[in-house]
Amino acid sequence: MRFISSSQIFSGKEFLVPNSVLVLNEKNVVCDILNHQDIGEHFIENYDGIITPGFINTHCHLELSHLKGTIPKHTGIVDFGLHVIKHRNDASIEFQLEMMYKADQEMKLQGIVAVGDISNNAHSINIKQQSSLYYHTFLELIGLNPDRADVVFHTGKQLLTEFRDAGISVSLAPHAPYSASLPLIEKIFLDCNSHNLPTTIHNQESEAENEFFASKTGDYVRLYDTLGISLNYFKPTCVSSLQTIAPAFNPNVRTLLVHNTFSKKEDVQLIQKNYASLFWCLCPNANLYIENTLPNFNLLNINLCQFTLGTDSLASNSQLSIIDEINQVLKYQPDFELGTLLKAATYNGAKFLGIDSNYGLIKQGKNCGINLIEGKKGSFTVSKLA
Repeated sequence: MRFISSSQIFSGKEFLVPNSVLVLNEKNVVCDILNHQDIGEHFIENYDGIITPGFINTHCHLELSHLKGTIPKHTGIVDFGLHVIKHRNDASIEFQLEMMYKADQEMKLQGIVAVGDISNNAHSINIKQQSSLYYHTFLELIGLNPDRADVVFHTGKQLLTEFRDAGISVSLAPHAPYSASLPLIEKIFLDCNSHNLPTTIHNQESEAENEFFASKTGDYVRLYDTLGISLNYFKPTCVSSLQTIAPAFNPNVRTLLVHNTFSKKEDVQLIQKNYASLFWCLCPNANLYIENTLPNFNLLNINLCQFTLGTDSLASNSQLSIIDEINQVLKYQPDFELGTLLKAATYNGAKFLGIDSNYGLIKQGKNCGINLIEGKKGSFTVSKLA
């Protein structure tokens, strides 16, 4: 048995009473939560910092790990995306696998225990099978032309079977409002609902996304022109991208909106009013890397949004570290409630992925991973205790 205590212990939902002690067995399962006075002081491992459950990274692109440092910063999402499309297959499969393995190991060292990972192919299967981290894979489907919804969906289901046969938790996900038609989004939500699985979608990562839906102008028109794809079928909706696609959501499906950098008050309130199973993922380092701006944290907070945290990919980040995402929020908004961020990093992420029966919460019977956060607010570091 191990008896572990610290200056503060955050359960995943709240800070425990002072002098709490975690009792772990040889498999790192939490057997009990006691008080210092119940145990001989010489048995207790005392730390100076904040003990938390293992972190949940709800948004990652493991497949893009080999692009680390290759894409210039602050290009904007369209040019970033064009670079990914052009160069993602330049490296050999062997090098891509090597970089995915290193990224997986990096997340482990950073106290991450579970990952919501975006995939477009089957290359990551072996890495995920061998990893000690829990992975849920979101197979990303792309197809803005509604006439192609059936074909794109069928292709996605074939790849899904490959992951499922390999024993990996998996579901389908639309890429983004500007790249997935309403019929395709509806098919994905119906499929996820029938299997009680989560889904996710990139949301309002740039102002150009809202402009595209409002008036069919701006950078996304340039994107499709560059790719040689006709937009004759696309009609502007005169409202934001999120307001356009929200009617295709199924309120019973756990859904993660990722980035939300340019979400406005009316977008947030629409979702909060109608979709109780929806979560908002913050990836501040990627926001700064690509668009050099951040979401309105206060807008999301005052509307009682369920936060999670993600790292995005090494193509848009220097490291895969949830504690560094927390530091980035606190750097720009020092008064942001630390407990809200810690809950986003632990319990909320586990709840979204549907793994809160074991992860995200320090509670008797759970093997959730135990992290120690040290240092000052805004410059925290993390290490794994169990």
